[in-house]
Amino acid sequence: MVAALASEEMTSTCHVEASSGSHVYQIAGYSLTQGMGIGRCLQSSAFTVAGHDWAVVFYPDGHGVNEDADHVSVFLTLLSDTAGPEDKDGGAVRAHIDFGLVDQRRSPPVIKKESRLSYSFASRGASAGYARFMSKAEVESSGLVHGDCLAVRCMVHVLRVREGEAAGTVAAAVPEAGVLTTAYRHVATKTWPALRQRFGTPEWIAFLLELLLRCLMVYVNRRLREDDDDGCRRRRARGRCRCKCGCCCCKA
Repeated sequence: MVAALASEEMTSTCHVEASSGSHVYQIAGYSLTQGMGIGRCLQSSAFTVAGHDWAVVFYPDGHGVNEDADHVSVFLTLLSDTAGPEDKDGGAVRAHIDFGLVDQRRSPPVIKKESRLSYSFASRGASAGYARFMSKAEVESSGLVHGDCLAVRCMVHVLRVREGEAAGTVAAAVPEAGVLTTAYRHVATKTWPALRQRFGTPEWIAFLLELLLRCLMVYVNRRLREDDDDGCRRRRARGRCRCKCGCCCCKA
């Protein structure tokens, strides 16, 4: 029985999908929020994206340290468990988050000062955002506070990776050394019926043709070399060899 080694190439695919949603948090009476204190926040109502509940958290006087006191801070907080209806493994919730301030003077409104970050929310209550999103002076001078109302927009893109099934493709069989010897013997002895019976598949026929061509090339090159050597020897014997082919008989 003829033994052969086969190689197999495997491929797999993952599909990265995103479920998106946005929320605009309007802070009416923005001027009255000044002086609330560092770390004091305002929180939007809950909104749902990809089966998870979220909230926008706004810090008028900065998030946590004195260096943040002259900036407004914005964060996104996960209100629900990480294992939502669309999650299969209960792992962390991965999301791209876009924060922006809305210019309410335009129709339709235009998003200003937009920034994006990526974060993995590992548990309920996890937050991600900017402690120094925009300076208070810039907010007040930008005209984004319209009618003493500041609008913060948050766009959430929740990512989910869906693994595909692996697929395999069997490549052409690679014959063992003993098989090559057997095939060469059939070719050399011209026993074509036995050759066809043993190696009759299209793949084997293609391989054997390639093998035959290579053997033929080796044979032809060897004969040409032998003919050149014989000719050089004859011309050398007559003292007329000037081919300088480098063979032993042409060396002085």
